[in-house]
Amino acid sequence: MPTFVTDDGAELYYQVEGQEQGKPPLIFIHGWCSNLNHWREQVAYFQDSHRILRMDRRGMGRSSTPGSGHTPQQHAADIAALARKEGFTDAIAIAHAGGGPAGVSFSHDYPDLVRAYIMVDSAVMPGADLEQPTKPAARFYAEMVDRLTAPDGESYFRELYASFFGPQAAPQLVETAVGEACRTPVEVRVKEIKLMASDSLTPASAMTQPTLVIAGPWMADSFPQAVDYEQLKACFKQVELARAIGSGHFVQLEVPDQVNAFINSFVSRLG
Repeated sequence: MPTFVTDDGAELYYQVEGQEQGKPPLIFIHGWCSNLNHWREQVAYFQDSHRILRMDRRGMGRSSTPGSGHTPQQHAADIAALARKEGFTDAIAIAHAGGGPAGVSFSHDYPDLVRAYIMVDSAVMPGADLEQPTKPAARFYAEMVDRLTAPDGESYFRELYASFFGPQAAPQLVETAVGEACRTPVEVRVKEIKLMASDSLTPASAMTQPTLVIAGPWMADSFPQAVDYEQLKACFKQVELARAIGSGHFVQLEVPDQVNAFINSFVSRLG
């Protein structure tokens, strides 16, 4: 697997695969404490028809971090640098969960690289004050930071990450995902939570690309605004909403047939 070193010294692991065959390339962006393997079901489905780029974001998976750059803008710059290196332009950016702010920034900041955006079980928000958390989203993230840095933070993290999966998820799938996530350093876990609490509404509102939001039951329960179509229309200039069923937060792994069908339908209708 190739690596790419950023200007500030992060070493990013990434993979390029698939066949373009005249169809737009796909760029997959994983979520919080996740890795590029969480898109394996999508690669298997789309690799015969699309060229695909996926990477471990800085500090997660097998990628290193200099300790800084855990912002939507820097993640977007990392992805853009990789995309340019590998010749990915006019692509579909697809981001899951905590990768959503990076996906929005990537789409907003690099419109020459991103033709359309797909947000998978993620939410757009105006920014949350974690120092004085009065709103539900701010309290949600502030509690996560407090618990992660407490003496029992590791056991809390394991239980939390396992809870992201639905009851029907295969035990081995959950065990592997939790074990891999636990390799993420605590300081990166916390920095990436603060990233998720940053303002993604402002850049989302300025995006011009068509956007598909794929939401499952976990997102509907945790962030109801993420599945409110009227609110989504206020966030994005062009947006569609697809609702997955029978899944936890990792819809792309738990119900890949639904997610792949949603992506395929959306991409096939792009002008």
